Amino acid sequence: MSDPSEAPRRRRRQPAPPAPPAQGSVVKGAILVVVAVVIGLALLRDDSSTATKISVGAESPVTQPGDDGDPSSVSSTSSTTVAVRAPSEVKVLVANGSDVNGAAGVQTNALKALGYVTANPGNAARVPATVVYFTTGYEGEAAALAAAIGAPATAVQALPTPAPVDDMALSNVLVVLGPDLAKAG
Repeated sequence: MSDPSEAPRRRRRQPAPPAPPAQGSVVKGAILVVVAVVIGLALLRDDSSTATKISVGAESPVTQPGDDGDPSSVSSTSSTTVAVRAPSEVKVLVANGSDVNGAAGVQTNALKALGYVTANPGNAARVPATVVYFTTGYEGEAAALAAAIGAPATAVQALPTPAPVDDMALSNVLVVLGPDLAKAG
């Protein structure tokens, strides 16, 4: 037989080497956060063609000599530019304020074609000319809508209390069609 001292030797397992520090994971995580922030800023800054900007006040800051002609006494004006929501973000209710049957339905369909979200058309008391009413925060959108339907800028007004219709249907803008823009259906 063989000598017991020559028995096969068992190998002892070596302990696993210590794991390298997780620096790579931290760096990758930081890079992902930076990329996400950059993408987020790019999306927020999107100047798509659906957004319209309306300028309120002078075109740009202006410095002019005072009324006395003295250049040392100057007056200045400034402007504010407000981004207007896309039509798909504005809910519009059209009410017929004319004697033309079906005019509110015709105008509602025209606004749908322009991308506006529309409520079911309704009726309002007769008006001499079209009025475009806006709820708080939707003045620019009402002005853009008025321009789109051919109403003058003077037609844009804040929504009075009580409203000219019984139910605004959660609309942001109310168009009360007068005989000037009413078209038969």
